[in-house]
Amino acid sequence: MTDREILVGVDFSNASLSALRISVDIANRTNANIKMLWVETAEKDPQEAEAILNDFCATFKRILGDKEISYIITKGRKIYNAITKIINQEKPFLVVIGTNGNSGFDERYAGANAYKTIADSKVPVLTIRENFNFNKPLEHLILPIDSTEETRQKVPWTVNFARMFPNITIHILGLQTTNSHITKGIVMGYVESVAELLNKKGIKYTTELRDADNVTMTTLDYAKEIDADLVVIMTEQEKTLSNLLFLGPYAQQMVNLSPYPVLTIPSKQVGGYSI
Repeated sequence: MTDREILVGVDFSNASLSALRISVDIANRTNANIKMLWVETAEKDPQEAEAILNDFCATFKRILGDKEISYIITKGRKIYNAITKIINQEKPFLVVIGTNGNSGFDERYAGANAYKTIADSKVPVLTIRENFNFNKPLEHLILPIDSTEETRQKVPWTVNFARMFPNITIHILGLQTTNSHITKGIVMGYVESVAELLNKKGIKYTTELRDADNVTMTTLDYAKEIDADLVVIMTEQEKTLSNLLFLGPYAQQMVNLSPYPVLTIPSKQVGGYSI
């Protein structure tokens, strides 16, 4: 038995089923239990929902072995508030949610529920789109680094996550948002320190420095170039004029626009487990 737990948001959409499938994979790699969470909505009969959740338990229990899979059904006028309440009660080490499910999401935008859950969560949140390719091994993880003091807080979690996947390469992406030599020097120094850490731990990595008017679009352009499998970000990132005036907070942009899974680490993580 294990006390580690992954909380999975389920709304019976293809996106949340993808989230559940990747959660089972991570659970087997980390010896964690899974708890599914459904917030009642008018679109689904509660008895029907419970029957489906029981089917999920029976199906995935065969894959999980001695790990447990269970579910919670809760109510809440605002879905993200209900999810946050359960996160605080259950204290999972990871939350996994789909980003274009039945709760107001469309093919491009993740919607308020996903982002507000991420913004309020004190533990890391992994967001998965329904078109996630399970046949492709996780090999290329992007670790964006900017000039903020918080930017390296996500490194320990990234290292632990990477250790689950033996063929992974961490791509350290230095984002230079100004022409200031001082700021660029800070970014370069952070990139070098992260590279030194990964080298000591025997993790494959690359380094890249990019000028970035908008950190989200620069990161996604780079992700496309290397055929990325995952992007790791913080809930708080360097703020640029382009972010603030046009596209909103960095984390919100990334979750809304990224076709790749996004692991968002809270800048002030409280009570979470490390992998």
